[in-house]
Amino acid sequence: MRSLLLLDYAFAIAVTLSALCAPYTKVEESFFMQAVHDILKWGPVNASFDHLSFPGVVPRSFVGPLLISALAYPAKLVNGGRAEGIWIQLAARLALGWLVAWANSSLRRAVSVAFGSTAARWYAVFCICQFHYTFWTSRLLGNTLALVPMLFAQALWLRSMSPTSGAEQRRCYRQMAGILAFTCAVLRFDAAVFAVAMLLASISNVTRRTIVMSLGILSLSVLLTLVVDSYYWRQCWMWPELQVFRFNAVDGRSSEWGVSPPHYYFTHFLPKLLLGALPLACIGALADTRAARLAIPYVAAIAVFSANPHKEWRFILPAVPVLNVCAAVGVVRLRGIVPSSRLVTLAGATLAAGSLAIAVLATLSSSLNYPGGQALAMLHAMESAPGARVHIDSFAAMTGVSRFGQVREDWVYDKTEDLHPGQFGNYTHLITSQPELHSTGEFSIIAIQRGYAGLAITPPKLVVQSLLSGQLPIAVRQEPLVWLLRKNKWQQDT
Repeated sequence: MRSLLLLDYAFAIAVTLSALCAPYTKVEESFFMQAVHDILKWGPVNASFDHLSFPGVVPRSFVGPLLISALAYPAKLVNGGRAEGIWIQLAARLALGWLVAWANSSLRRAVSVAFGSTAARWYAVFCICQFHYTFWTSRLLGNTLALVPMLFAQALWLRSMSPTSGAEQRRCYRQMAGILAFTCAVLRFDAAVFAVAMLLASISNVTRRTIVMSLGILSLSVLLTLVVDSYYWRQCWMWPELQVFRFNAVDGRSSEWGVSPPHYYFTHFLPKLLLGALPLACIGALADTRAARLAIPYVAAIAVFSANPHKEWRFILPAVPVLNVCAAVGVVRLRGIVPSSRLVTLAGATLAAGSLAIAVLATLSSSLNYPGGQALAMLHAMESAPGARVHIDSFAAMTGVSRFGQVREDWVYDKTEDLHPGQFGNYTHLITSQPELHSTGEFSIIAIQRGYAGLAITPPKLVVQSLLSGQLPIAVRQEPLVWLLRKNKWQQDT
């Protein structure tokens, strides 16, 4: 039992280290991150919130940001009451990451009850060794916010399948249905695909009480998001997830962000998400009936997602913990089939170690994907004079710049887009990915921020020579991505 708790803590530590390694955020996280900042800065009142200036393609609910900002509020107090600072942003991210770790431990405990401590131990190991599951669980996305209640629902789903009393199974099913109703209505509408699959898979547990309670929670959840989001979006009857459903499912406009073939989730995203756990998940689903009862509904749900031309790995994130359960069961079943259990353990450990190596490399590489945020921090370190007016171009804004990073109250930060080269005269500093647009002599380059440019892999015939010389056969390439420019006249004046 103690070793299982240590593995729960190890997962939380992995999430924490990933956040520390890459504390900045990208454009996908902008709404939720900026919303948390604005709530922390001005309180839960509708003032100069970022979403009023940059509303995004579709609205998102403020219910999640309100919760995260409440959890991150102590960090603001430690920071002297200021909401700005990368450490406050990190605190907000860790609040979410630790919520996911807590929910993940709930599912791990359910695995222990259903399949035994060995399966639970392997489940925890696979979770720790997967890049997307540790790196992205602290990132403020609708998918990650929804992952917290989804994990609790999955734990209840597993318990409802366990050989307990019928009353206990129905209680777990009822609680699961209520959690799923809230998740779909408030946090992420497409979670309904997984929710329906889970509910149908255990429909024998449904009762009249379950239906009434679920409809009641669904109604209250809709009322909650209507009240909260109508206020923050300044629009009556604002139900963000209904708007998202209309945009993606009814209008089909998500295809404007790219399309992929129908098989892409199965042939591309699942191997990336599961890494070494994938073959073991297949074995577990084939060798164990209860694992199959977990896997089949989720595979069916992924098949439904495959009908949408626009595909992102984030959409199927809730499938990762369930398939990790199947992988853990696969190891346990193999130990009962293969004569040498040590060989099975060695094979499982090898797959986990390989996954961990990929996760470490991917984390280090991904930490270089935020040149905008790193350039802004560099500018603050280089310049101390007051009165700066900083223009941040769209590339920098999408690669790490957030309101948390705008720490100088005596500076002006501006993200106006589509400016002509002659319209930058009012700025003292530029954070830009296109320095060639400012070659008139009015600005001078004062620093360059490099970023991720791919991997350099040693040819196979030179791998041994590379290792003998003390070099790894794979290295991360970097190239200049963001330039810091300073106005020459401002430099003279200061």
